[in-house]
Amino acid sequence: MDSGLEREGKRREGGYPPQVALADAWSEHRRYVGFAAGLFAFGIVIGVVLMLAGYNLLEIIQELVGEPLFPDIGGQSRLELAQFLLVNNTRAFLLSILGVVTLGLLTVWAMVFNGVIVGNIGAFITRDVGLDYILVGLLPHGIFELPALFIAAGVGFRLLYRFGQRIRGSRNAVFTKPYLYRTGILVLVGWLLLVVAAFVEAFVTPALLETLFAERLEQLGTSS
Repeated sequence: MDSGLEREGKRREGGYPPQVALADAWSEHRRYVGFAAGLFAFGIVIGVVLMLAGYNLLEIIQELVGEPLFPDIGGQSRLELAQFLLVNNTRAFLLSILGVVTLGLLTVWAMVFNGVIVGNIGAFITRDVGLDYILVGLLPHGIFELPALFIAAGVGFRLLYRFGQRIRGSRNAVFTKPYLYRTGILVLVGWLLLVVAAFVEAFVTPALLETLFAERLEQLGTSS
């Protein structure tokens, strides 16, 4: 049977306040968002283990593809950097949702792979510069960016489950107006978190790192 969250036939779009729709969407998707976060955490563990084994994934990927995993953005202004980050993260955001067409495999890969990269890079930076540096470098924008990406993945996983319900005959329709309405609001909120994350990463994070760790970075550069 359809979930009670559906409330099909009980709500009209005009009588479905956005805040109620968002609460319903979160109740419907939170387990899937948690699953996405778990995949990311699993990837982080793998990345740290690879670092302890001596594998630098940035160097390995660069050798395999012939170019750096992350493009050189040093010459961009802060605003250009924010725009670049937003476009790049929006692609990952949409990819996590559209991974449903690969039966969720692409979404799973995206969550685990990103976790591996973050864990591996973070472990190397922590070893060379310190844990406080990586925390300051990741947390200010990460508290917005990561939930946004987990929301996108959760939407993709939930949509896949709804398709499965429809195939089994336990759901009358995959797409309904209330579902599209509330899920659209959740996706919009997730994307707005990406907007905040991009500007924090472009404007706030560099300022914090320069202010708090300028001397340490200078000493590291001198010794290298």
